[in-house]
Amino acid sequence: MTETSEVTSPPESRSFRNFKIVWLGQLLSSIGSPFQSIAVSIWFLETGKGASALAAVLAAGTISQLIGTLFSGPLVDRRGALSIILNCDIIRCVLASLLAVALLLEFNTVAIIALVSVSGIVGGVFLPALRSAPGVLLSEEDRPRGNSLMEVSNSMSMLVGALAGGMTVALIGPIPAVGFNAASFAIGALCAALMKRRSTITNTTTTIDSMANLVREGLAFVWQTSWLRTLLFVDATLDLVTAGQLSVGLPAISRQMTGASSLGLMIAGFGAGSLLGALLAGRLPKIPLLPIRMVYLLQLLAAPFLGVLPLINLPAAIACLAMAGILNAIASVQYISIIQRNVDSAMLGRVMALLVAAGLSVQPLGQILCGILIEDGWMRESFAVGTLVMMLVCILGLTRRNLGKLA
Repeated sequence: MTETSEVTSPPESRSFRNFKIVWLGQLLSSIGSPFQSIAVSIWFLETGKGASALAAVLAAGTISQLIGTLFSGPLVDRRGALSIILNCDIIRCVLASLLAVALLLEFNTVAIIALVSVSGIVGGVFLPALRSAPGVLLSEEDRPRGNSLMEVSNSMSMLVGALAGGMTVALIGPIPAVGFNAASFAIGALCAALMKRRSTITNTTTTIDSMANLVREGLAFVWQTSWLRTLLFVDATLDLVTAGQLSVGLPAISRQMTGASSLGLMIAGFGAGSLLGALLAGRLPKIPLLPIRMVYLLQLLAAPFLGVLPLINLPAAIACLAMAGILNAIASVQYISIIQRNVDSAMLGRVMALLVAAGLSVQPLGQILCGILIEDGWMRESFAVGTLVMMLVCILGLTRRNLGKLA
């Protein structure tokens, strides 16, 4: 077997201006994603299929995304991040269109689960490619700005996508909302195709045997690299805690306030903070502190803002979530930039895939644990324990010597 690698594009095709074409497409598709998730949730409840059926769909989507992520690394490293983004957006456009038809014709739950599962697999392949994109499409000088823009997309999804998606579903129904998501994927694919035409990045082919070898190489690389093992552990632990706090804890807190409106305002507060943090991340002056230490210091400072949420009123909760969003967004941009600087581009897709998979694999456990504690009347204690775990694991990251080598 002859191994192939992605041809590195010359500086003119790796320009920040060209990269923004891809980013604009992904910005719209990230805003469209909450349209679909809200639409499916409301459709299941309005059609009387029940919360248990909705839970099954959501679980199937998460598990499928994890499966797709496990296979995405070799594809990204051999086919190229841009090609994966383009192909995934085309497939997701088709799947979203089929889902709109399925909702219109009121297909059964099994059919909806099948569509959501396939979409989850494609989304799992897509996410590591998107995270790898600045590392392979931009020069080292432009990568922090590129990562900052990617974080802006995530923030806009929470701030604009969730609010606009909820209003769309409320005013004109779930099916047009899913249709909007399909259109956003089509625009994302169009922008990726335009960038691909301007670029000299070429695709490569990979056999099934070489795919297996690439997976083994990626696992071996992470296992043999001590600082990556530490990052995986810290990242997974933070996801374990925050998944429960944000996805289960916030709805529970909102029930003690004004219900759905307070939940929307809290999510918007976190999204607004994330947007501000993402915009600041590429413009902050250099600080005489190792970048990885800065990441964990920021996460350490964010932990108490989450821990106090069950103890305060709605305006204070929105302010705390906004502060947590700012700190988390800056840390995320730094984190991705560090990995891109310290991992060879030929291995970057597999490393990103493993980092994403580590977080996805523990999120359901975190949600279940948080849900059990809250149902038993331990809401304040669950947030306090979560905050303590976050702070301890961040202190671990700050003190680990094997992270001191990271630039």
